[in-house]
Amino acid sequence: MKTLKQIFPPLLLLMILYVQIVSLYVNYSIYDSRELAILFAWIPLFTLPYILTRKKVIYKIAVTLFFVAGFINLSHLLILKGPVTASSLFILLNTNIREASEFMELKSSGLMLLTIPYLLLFVIAARNVKPVKIHPKNSYIIIIVLLFSSIFLAENLIHGRLIRKGIPQTAKALVSFADEIKTYKALKKRKVTKHEVDFKTSELEQQTFVLIIGESCNRNHMSLYNYAKKTNPKLEQRNDIIVFNNVVSPYSNTLGSVLSALTESNLENKMGFDKSVSLIDIFHSINFKTFWLSNQSPIGIWDNAIYNLAQTSDVSIFVNNAGNTSFESTYLSSYDERLFGTLHTALKDDSQNKFIVIHLMGSHSAYSKRYPPDYDVFTSHTNNKEQLINAYDNSILYNDFIVDSMFNILSYYSSQTYETISSCIYFSDHGENVYDENDNAGHDYSGSMPKSNVEIPFIVWLSTEYKNKFSEKNSAILSNTDLPFVSDDLFHAVLDLNDITSKIYSKNRSLFNPDFNAERRRILEDNMDYDLK
Repeated sequence: MKTLKQIFPPLLLLMILYVQIVSLYVNYSIYDSRELAILFAWIPLFTLPYILTRKKVIYKIAVTLFFVAGFINLSHLLILKGPVTASSLFILLNTNIREASEFMELKSSGLMLLTIPYLLLFVIAARNVKPVKIHPKNSYIIIIVLLFSSIFLAENLIHGRLIRKGIPQTAKALVSFADEIKTYKALKKRKVTKHEVDFKTSELEQQTFVLIIGESCNRNHMSLYNYAKKTNPKLEQRNDIIVFNNVVSPYSNTLGSVLSALTESNLENKMGFDKSVSLIDIFHSINFKTFWLSNQSPIGIWDNAIYNLAQTSDVSIFVNNAGNTSFESTYLSSYDERLFGTLHTALKDDSQNKFIVIHLMGSHSAYSKRYPPDYDVFTSHTNNKEQLINAYDNSILYNDFIVDSMFNILSYYSSQTYETISSCIYFSDHGENVYDENDNAGHDYSGSMPKSNVEIPFIVWLSTEYKNKFSEKNSAILSNTDLPFVSDDLFHAVLDLNDITSKIYSKNRSLFNPDFNAERRRILEDNMDYDLK
């Protein structure tokens, strides 16, 4: 028992447990008990060096490190009722002193007094350094504890989830923040590049391809996918769309999902996004004029590295500039219909061939800010959860109008321009858990990732001229609607759809190809085997 107290000093444990208890008290619904197991695995790695060297300074450094990590997380819990994340750090990066002061005035409460006992525990723990003396016959305890820590960390490392599930929350936020900053900086330097590409369609024919990227859309809340509420009255009436039923996103976040969809990077090759060939590069190489039209905030938490990729387009237009950060913009209303005018302008551009990316705000939280009052249709509720679900379903209803309208705009444009080959794909970056699983709302999670976080809609629209020109391809597309697909291979599907070949194109990764490999294991974020779950 005395040896265990040396490895797990009671005052240090009390300081760590204090944060966990406060977390339970502040927001029980999001408490992750795994955090405690992670901390217990890491404590010996900091205390054993002190035991072996008997230098008090090592013990004090260990206590201070745990204190700082705990204090950051504790303060975040008391202010925002949730654990610190990379997004929180991005907010701080985009905040000035005046904004921070106003924010604290808004969020400050008596709960901040709970930091005082924590500070006292730290002072006592740092001062109370017990002498170290472990009897040789008790050395087996050290071996057992080290074995536990080593197995725990090694298991997470082997399965590629050490950062997500093997380190304390504060450290995880800092590492994720550093990774996103690294990706952001790398993509900031990125320029559009030319590659050897074979565009097989006759240069005498005009071709337009539109890619609509939705946001946080869970297909299980779409009546097009048999949801009970009528959330897709317009899309359900169309007879010119092809609906794919078994598509998932590789990640449950915008950054990873969008960048992997738009580049040759995928879950298997894990190529850096800054070093991967993008769809913008491909279309640029065959002299398509490229457009990026977005209702996402141009720079901030979620749309940072994506913004840099967008800048490699010939034309990039961001219609949502209401907020100073992308976090702030989610609490302001910028309806996706604002993109209709920019889409019309892009389609009327006199360039022969066009590639147009449209990035919607979609169903991003806060859900109630995603649709105008006319779409506040689902209102009946008996509790807060049902109210939130209604708001999300209303955003899906409005998204139905948006996507249907864009198909109509493209259809009209195609009919007015003789022999224009037009095609369009709509998909969502990732899904959203709206109390579908784990009694949680959002696309964050603790423990196992919910399927609703990655189950997305995937819809194809083809013009009459396209169907006539590529009748065999149209048949292949129609034949593959139920096959399993991950949107990180969208890159190959888009090349296939537009009759483009390249040495980096793989037909067995294209959902639109007769040779598509439907046997690919869908091992997603956090090593989750989607089809086994």
